[in-house]
Amino acid sequence: LELFVRAPEGIPATYPQIEMIFNHIQAAQPDSRAAQENNHIVALSIPALGDICLEPGGQMELSTRPCQNLAELQQVNLALRKLLNDAAAQEGLCVTGTGHLPLFKNAEDMPRSRFAAYYDYCRSVYGDKAENLIQTMKSCCSLQVNLDTGGDNFYQVYQALMFLEVMRAINQPSERQKLLDQHYAQLSPEQMRPLFEVLACRSNAELITCTVDRLLQIKVPFVPDHKNTEGFTSTLSLYGSAPRIGELLSKGQLTQEILDNALSLQLAPPNLRRHGVLETRVCDSVDSQEELITIATTYHRAAYDASYRQDLLTRAYLLSTDDLQEKYDQRFTAAPLISISREKLPLIRHKMG
Repeated sequence: LELFVRAPEGIPATYPQIEMIFNHIQAAQPDSRAAQENNHIVALSIPALGDICLEPGGQMELSTRPCQNLAELQQVNLALRKLLNDAAAQEGLCVTGTGHLPLFKNAEDMPRSRFAAYYDYCRSVYGDKAENLIQTMKSCCSLQVNLDTGGDNFYQVYQALMFLEVMRAINQPSERQKLLDQHYAQLSPEQMRPLFEVLACRSNAELITCTVDRLLQIKVPFVPDHKNTEGFTSTLSLYGSAPRIGELLSKGQLTQEILDNALSLQLAPPNLRRHGVLETRVCDSVDSQEELITIATTYHRAAYDASYRQDLLTRAYLLSTDDLQEKYDQRFTAAPLISISREKLPLIRHKMG
């Protein structure tokens, strides 16, 4: 869960203020381990709870340790949030999950080498247009839900989660989604579009075939570099351009670390990562525990409740994939949006924020 740290008047925190927050959390959790880049603290790992790390624009990301159930997830998340709230309060700051904040567009760059490398890549590829994208990264935050989706029905889980996201994007576009479309989709529309063709898949093998082509085309703007004190090096400085995953693979230069970092930039919803893990950014940042758990519950049902998932997919399979993709692509270009009747689709409105 990515959250803003801000002053009472609404302006974003500076890095020195963020570093003081890290120091306060370390004092409260003596067993925590700090990760540093170029002598700056960028993350803390707390064995009993999970991780707190730095994100663009002074956001703080709370990543719980693996939990057995939603009740435990809520308990651990509350504990992490309390640590962050208490530490921020000691510096006269507050923590919020209110989503896109225009004041944060001019937030200072945070000292993480992979952010700097990605910004350099965007500016070199997109020129002046990159600034809108970079500002968007700094000024919005989100919930990420990672689900272990291994098993014979993995393709159905992926389809169900993709369908949930597509329906919500069509029927409930948030302000943040609109901004993402305006900025990201203008520059890289192929990455913002879900893999609609996976709705025709009827096996895990077919799903993997659908995703491999896009995977090989993902550009790699930075790579881990353990000789570099900051941990990452821009591929522009190494190769003069950002190579694609397929290029690195063909040259025998693709490592698991490089692949994992490249996948973190894959924007296609839902984001498919290795080990059958899916990441969703279904909603803008949520500020209440109730909403957080409600969303997690919905996605948990799609992943693990076979009857719920089958009902969802039965409706999805009745749709024309081409029509669905057309409606998705027209979200912010057609006025009014083409409506989808309740008789044909389950509008994903029930407490999904």
